Amino acid sequence: MDTGFIDLDILLTRIRHPQSRTYFLDAVKAYKAGALRGALTSAWVSLVYDLISKYRELSAMGDAAATAFLQSWDNATASGDVPKLLHLEANLLEDATANTQVVNRIARSHLHRLREDRHLCAHPAFSAEAELFEPSSELVRLHLVNAVDLVLSQEPLQGKAIFDLYDVDVQSPGFPGNHDRILDYVEQRYLARVRAQNVRNFGTVLAKSLLKGVPVQWNSLNNKIASSLVAIRDRAGHSWADVSLAIVWLLDSQDPTNRPRTIAFVAAFPDFWPRLQQSTQTALQETVHNASADAGFDYRILAGVTLPQFRVALLSLIAGLSRKQLAEAIAFQSLTDLWSKAIEEYQESGGWRTSEMNFSDLINPFAGRLSSKQLDQVCDAVISNDQNWDAAETDTLLLALLRNAKPTDRPTIDARGRFYQHVHRVRRTEKYAEVLTFLQSDGWILPSPERVIEE
Repeated sequence: MDTGFIDLDILLTRIRHPQSRTYFLDAVKAYKAGALRGALTSAWVSLVYDLISKYRELSAMGDAAATAFLQSWDNATASGDVPKLLHLEANLLEDATANTQVVNRIARSHLHRLREDRHLCAHPAFSAEAELFEPSSELVRLHLVNAVDLVLSQEPLQGKAIFDLYDVDVQSPGFPGNHDRILDYVEQRYLARVRAQNVRNFGTVLAKSLLKGVPVQWNSLNNKIASSLVAIRDRAGHSWADVSLAIVWLLDSQDPTNRPRTIAFVAAFPDFWPRLQQSTQTALQETVHNASADAGFDYRILAGVTLPQFRVALLSLIAGLSRKQLAEAIAFQSLTDLWSKAIEEYQESGGWRTSEMNFSDLINPFAGRLSSKQLDQVCDAVISNDQNWDAAETDTLLLALLRNAKPTDRPTIDARGRFYQHVHRVRRTEKYAEVLTFLQSDGWILPSPERVIEE
């Protein structure tokens, strides 16, 4: 960059913090007046002030390293401990590079030169005896431009603290559960305020969690972790190329015991499949084809049913699941391809309590994601089996399921008609009164009742 073509007044407008701008204005005024040593001294003061201000912003966001430094700084200020303050100031650039990572290593080299030149200006004893340091106007202008470009104009981006913050955040009740909301949340709270290098590291950590199960406290949060990784792919595309290279290496070097995790990962991110080594593809395909629903069955494998390479084998595996295994698989992840077997199992319930248990274990986990056709199937499954429609809790369970559906996904007119005619014929309209009222809430009108079955 040719610093000679940069207007210093325009440079002032790029400074984020108002007080930092005020301090830097002193440097600009000194430069214009020809007081070059004074300009360098004021530039360093504005830089230190701005870094401390950035630390305060990071501390407010939960950055432990920034908080620790500020505690020492504020304590020394309150007690008037000048030697301590001088020590902290002398080490500020190193701390900002190594701990908070507000400054990168290249920037530190440029700013370190500013600090050294400032010392020569402010402390004549630093120069050779009888020599007075006379910085050139070009050198001073370069320092002024670097101070603004590298620090004063920059937002306080999080460094290593992102991992500690995310660890606490993703386990908290305030972290979103909806996929689309997670994308927005992760972008705004993390990606927009993190350096590119740390975004790449962040993505690798998320991928390792899904592929290796570390850290262990994230194992029950796979959906949130996966959505966070999608946020990096979709909202931080400039970093995704490097992240994906690291992920491919992880996939190809995965331990055999973690292949079910690898299958689930590739199912969630199918673009990685063609990038895998042929030997890795073969190992994953054999893992699927040799899988059996035994005592040690890992339900992660079932996620691969969406991939053509695994689909036939996994559909066969799903068809052979016992009722207990089906419930466990759905509890682990309510995959769309588990629905057909789930609704079939519910429709064939052999007792009232079994019916209620089947609804809770096999149908409810899909709540909020069922299509109109699938809700038609539920209504038909209720009326096709007296163990279902006569079970004490069916009306309550069905009503809750319907209320969770989007208005556009409610049962069709035909399915509602079949349901109403059946409960009318078997004299259960009073039991299902709330269900029928809800079905009419979007304008549907009860059809003319058919003949009642005499008991």
